[in-house]
Parts: sequence; C-alpha cells; structure tokens
Amino acid sequence: MDSNPKEEPMPHKSMDLPSVSSSGESFHVGVPLTEKEQELVEQLKEEVRPVVQADHALQLFCNDHTYVRYMRARSWDLKKATKMLLATLEWRKDYKPHLIRWEEVKPESVTGKQMIYPVPDKSGRPIVLMRPRLENSKQTERQIKFLIYHLEIASRMADRTGVGKMCWLLDFTSYSLSNAPPLKVSITCNNILQNHYPERLGLAVCWHAPTLFSMTWKAVRPFIDPNTQKKIHFINEGPKEPEEMNARFHMEDMEECMGGGKKGFAFELGTYERRMLEYDADVEAELSHMAKLASSNVKPDYKLIPLATAAAQPPA
Repeated sequence: MDSNPKEEPMPHKSMDLPSVSSSGESFHVGVPLTEKEQELVEQLKEEVRPVVQADHALQLFCNDHTYVRYMRARSWDLKKATKMLLATLEWRKDYKPHLIRWEEVKPESVTGKQMIYPVPDKSGRPIVLMRPRLENSKQTERQIKFLIYHLEIASRMADRTGVGKMCWLLDFTSYSLSNAPPLKVSITCNNILQNHYPERLGLAVCWHAPTLFSMTWKAVRPFIDPNTQKKIHFINEGPKEPEEMNARFHMEDMEECMGGGKKGFAFELGTYERRMLEYDADVEAELSHMAKLASSNVKPDYKLIPLATAAAQPPA
C-alpha cells in the first residue's frame, strides 16, 4: 500500500538538489579554524596534491571542507589524516561513486525504501529516509551502490547549503528478519561511511526500532566508531515521542504516519526520478567543468563559508 503513493508538494524549507555554480566553486563548511588548524589543512593539501591533481574528479571531491573533515576525523593528526584521505582517494578512483547514475540504481528505488526527503531536519541537514520493510532486492552489490548514490547526493547538498552533515531517519515499522539486511551488508556500509564519508553523519534517528533490531545493533555496534555511536538516537512509541521528533524535525512537513502534518507519503517514483535525473545532469556538468579547468591549468576557486548555526544546534 505504501510502495507507490502520491507525493504532495512541500510548501517551504524544501531541499532542492544543489545546482551547478557557474564558477565551479566548492565550499568549506564549519566553525572558524585556528591558525594552527589552517596550517595543518594546508599541509594535508600538499601531502595529497600529486594524487588530486592527476584526476579532475578528485579535484571536484577535494574542496576545502574535505580536508577539514579528514583532519577532524583523525583529531588533527596530520599523518593519520593523510593516510585516511589517500585511502579514500584510491577508493574513489577504483569505485567511482561520482559516476553512479540513477538508471543503474533505479530498480532499488521503486518501492521508496530509501530517499532524500524533500525537506531538511531542524539543523538544516539533508535527511536520508530509510524504510527496511520496503526492501525489494537481494542484489547486495547494487544495494550498496544505491546507498552510496544517496550518500553522494546528501554530501553534495550538505556542502552546498552550508551545513556539512546529513541526517539519517530509519523507519523501522514492520521490521522483520525477512527485510533485514544481511550482517555483511550492514558492516560493509558502516565501513564505507566511516572510512570514506567521515564527519558527514550529524544525526541518525532509529524510529520505532523493534526488539528484533537490538540483535542486529549488538552485532554491528562494536564496528561503529564511538563518536558515531553518540549520534545514533532511538525514538520509541510513548509520551516522549512527539517532543523528541519535534526537537529534530519540522513536523508540519513530516509524514502523518510519523506524527507529522503531511498526509500520505513523501515518495512518488516519477517525481523522485525527475529529481535524481536533475542531480545526475548537474554532476555531469560539474565534472565537465572541472575537466576543462584541468586542461587549461586553471586552479578551481574554493570558497570558505561559515556554519551560521554552529553555536546553536537543535538537540542531536
């Protein structure tokens, strides 16, 4: 019944996919850096420069915010951050997440089991909504590619809008063994998130997680970084649920089934497909722009923008 519902237009705060900047700019998002931190960022750039300069897709990936994220992920240890970033650059050259396109992963999306929600959370972070009950595939490699496709979109949106991080909202309604992902897939996805998308997760909300999920959580938890564990919150049915949801989400725009004011469901395949095709076209244009800059030896113009809400974030 909820596999192909009609999508109603979202009134305000809608989170459009980022468009291409005519100047090819990327952005750094975050609190102001100290002089020492800025020096370390510049040193990290120099450490990986030969690898980055040889690939225009890596030049697009390595905006100033990228270097800051990797430094923060390794507590400003230059040697560790360099090792981590070089591993990601090799992974991106091999896996090519920037080249994943909607048509490749569309079969995974037809039920609406995973989507970029039309509005952000109260911290301005793009929401990746996941519904395990709508699992429709046994092709694990394509499932992983589908997740990475959405991580790429959410990351790009987070940089472009100035918040830098994303929110995961996991709807565990009707969660069961039949729709639970294999443990191997869960661990693989967690490794990709921690190793290649550091400092991207701002919040993960597990909504109405059943007792059954606790078994999966206990198995996966040892593999999750302690700092990441602190960002994972469980919201259960009960008197505190409305307050906990309202503290994190614009409830007037959230679906009625989750206590919000939007009737029906946010996912409609045709509408979502158009959004994703627009995203694909934007990425193609950016890659083409970077290739032209690289061929003309023009250095990309990276701007630094502050995080306006750094001092006053809603509760995690």
